[in-house]
Amino acid sequence: MNPVVIDIGPLVLHEYTAWVMGGILLGLALIAGHGYTAERHALRPHTAITPYMAITRWLDVGIVALIASVIGARALHVALDWDYFAQHTQDIDRLKTGGMAWQGGLIAAIPATWITARLRRVPFRAWTDAATLALPIGMMATWQGCRNTGCGYGYEVHTLADWPGWMVAELPDVFGQVAPRLDIQTGGVIFGGIIFALAVLLTWRNWLPGLRLWIVLVIAGLGLLIAGYLRADPTQTILNHRADQALNAWLVIASAGIGGILWLMDRHNTNDLRKGDAMQFEKLSR
Repeated sequence: MNPVVIDIGPLVLHEYTAWVMGGILLGLALIAGHGYTAERHALRPHTAITPYMAITRWLDVGIVALIASVIGARALHVALDWDYFAQHTQDIDRLKTGGMAWQGGLIAAIPATWITARLRRVPFRAWTDAATLALPIGMMATWQGCRNTGCGYGYEVHTLADWPGWMVAELPDVFGQVAPRLDIQTGGVIFGGIIFALAVLLTWRNWLPGLRLWIVLVIAGLGLLIAGYLRADPTQTILNHRADQALNAWLVIASAGIGGILWLMDRHNTNDLRKGDAMQFEKLSR
């Protein structure tokens, strides 16, 4: 169940794709805006590079991250369902049929982003701060697209009257069968909105620069891990758990580890700077 919203000649755009593309475009716009602000403050007077020229570098990194994430997300989905794709190899690159594991997108996008950022002379950790604003936008768009097209749906309930109205709704599954279900998708949209509000707060107050993405990934991973217990859409399993839950657990551990290492590095550098200032002050005082 994925209705067509635009059908003009060879251009056919389905609703789920429209939501995801909208989220991607808005996310890239936020990255560009963040990059403009960062470069405007960083550039020296009379430099030949303008902020508008500089933000193209930030967008270049974003586009590479997008391409890598699509490849990685599809590759992980194919790997998880290899029994099927081994017999239907012609479907491996058919993205329009659906099937993405967003954790695979992260695995591919992070090293690709780091390499591109170095090549384009964009500070990688500053770019990840910009991506912190874009990630929850993508989450909200994806969950809303799923709600309208029947993916990522929750378990059926006996009747809507047995549950609070905000928790359930008449929703379709992937086959288009409408039934009373836990409204996981709306919960995902709200959860993404909360994460976005947190990202905006961290950006506005300039708190935890260079660490924001990893914090957001830990929170997102935990939320999606919990949501997996309420989902009824079919998926592969890893160690007797839904594959998305196992991957989200890995995401939480990996993001917490990376964020923790970066925090320790920042703290060590700060301590070294303070020691240097103290030694300089002592010399001047003699």
